[in-house]
Amino acid sequence: MKKLTYLLLIPMLLPVTAFADKAAVDLLNKMNQALHELNYTGTLAYLQGNSLSTLHIDHSVVNGVEGERVVRLNEAGSELSRELKGFSLSSIPRIRPEMEKVYSFDMGRENRVANIPCRIITARPKDRQRYLQKYCIDTVSGMLLDYMLVGKSHKPVEQFMFTTIEIRVPESMAATNSSICAAGDCALQSLSANTGTTTAILDHSITTVDPIQNSITKKPSKIISKQVLRQVSHTSLEDGWVIETVPLGYEIKQAPHLKEQNNNGDTRHYVLSDGLSTVSVFVTPYLGNTPMEAVEINSGALNVVTQQKGKHRITAVGEVPEITLKNLVKNLRKK
Repeated sequence: MKKLTYLLLIPMLLPVTAFADKAAVDLLNKMNQALHELNYTGTLAYLQGNSLSTLHIDHSVVNGVEGERVVRLNEAGSELSRELKGFSLSSIPRIRPEMEKVYSFDMGRENRVANIPCRIITARPKDRQRYLQKYCIDTVSGMLLDYMLVGKSHKPVEQFMFTTIEIRVPESMAATNSSICAAGDCALQSLSANTGTTTAILDHSITTVDPIQNSITKKPSKIISKQVLRQVSHTSLEDGWVIETVPLGYEIKQAPHLKEQNNNGDTRHYVLSDGLSTVSVFVTPYLGNTPMEAVEINSGALNVVTQQKGKHRITAVGEVPEITLKNLVKNLRKK
């Protein structure tokens, strides 16, 4: 009798699970839109590996035009350095149906960040080629309050979390709603449908890599938009290079060539993205007389793997597990 009861319950549970997944995706896309449409200002703690810093962000929309400014703060709360161009909440992508082939999106428990209630959404990878991602989103405004990348040790390898935040309705929406979201007091209406805004697809990490010098530098990174990337057919690249095996879900695009500092030739730059995770692969001519040593660098969620192949230096960099980069470099060969 108990077995029969359990069997009868299964059909009732399945629709609930499907609904939860759709609700999670809907909230993530509401978040994506809110990050573009809302005016918000606040202070956030940014954890990268074992390094913790404090950032201040101002985002505004005036006459439909976005403006964003991010600066690093010192312990006294004053500006410490120039504006950080490489960190942008607006670069978080919209969820597309094809992403569900490699991620499951789950609605989690409620939490509270910066004294605002938020709902945890987990983007759980279906393999070990990418990090687990967690978002805590204000369900009323759609604002992202807490975000983390979780490594294989189940600990965050990168995280940012607002400690204070104020969210205002843009002037274009003021006619319909003039509420201010602050300290959990928010009466914003639901945001409108997707505006189709083009987003960047490279990582928004403050740490960047120099593919020619094989070093990590603390400087603003360049965000490369979809318009400047050319789709690569299957896994064949340029000059006879081919990636024999590409992780499921990743598409390959070609970015503009980078000039070598010593004029030995152009560096080929390829971007692989599944929509949430992104890897850059650099193929650089190497004319040295002695073989170069393999290099592996880690900075929080960011990993770098460099290896010589024939007369070229291959550098793979991205906010993905190190094994993903090693496999890509291993599977890259010249016919």
